[in-house]
Amino acid sequence: MLKRFTFLERIVHWVVGVTFVLLFLTGLAFSYPSLFWLTALLGGGPSARVLHPQVGVVFGIGLLFMFGLWVKDMFLDRQDREWLGAIKHYAAHQRDKVPPAGKYNAGQKMFFWVQSVLSIVFVVTGFLLWFPAVFSPTVLNTARLLHYAATLGGGLFLIVHVYLGTLAYPGTARSMIDGKVTPAWAKLHHPRWSGD
Repeated sequence: MLKRFTFLERIVHWVVGVTFVLLFLTGLAFSYPSLFWLTALLGGGPSARVLHPQVGVVFGIGLLFMFGLWVKDMFLDRQDREWLGAIKHYAAHQRDKVPPAGKYNAGQKMFFWVQSVLSIVFVVTGFLLWFPAVFSPTVLNTARLLHYAATLGGGLFLIVHVYLGTLAYPGTARSMIDGKVTPAWAKLHHPRWSGD
């Protein structure tokens, strides 16, 4: 077995993932009355309103750790740009037409950067919305719109992320559970990476 993620990396990933899901679902509950029952995840309506921004703080701290842990590996190189040019072959599982990836493929790197930008939007707009008495209605309305748009984008990317890590590419999710992958998995998905 090859070690792909450290214990710290896995904990940070799960903290960010779980807090995002809680924020996403309770945020939808606040926006759509028919989904208000989702506030039960944080103890019901009143407690969810109090806990939503506090969970957001944990999410923001987790994001900082995540960024610090992975940013050095997330810059695109020449082979990553070639990989992006062959993404339709990757999606079709035509492996012989896809350039070899390193520890992270270009899609994972792009996901990291898009989610990082969305996360900045989440945290900044969430902070503004947490203190409505301090900011003007125009600022709050803009923050609300951006927060909502980032939530929808982040939710869509989360669905794709989970799908790719489970159904589309079996064996991938295991690396975020015990931190290990098989040599065969590594050779198939990330041939330029030899393991840590």
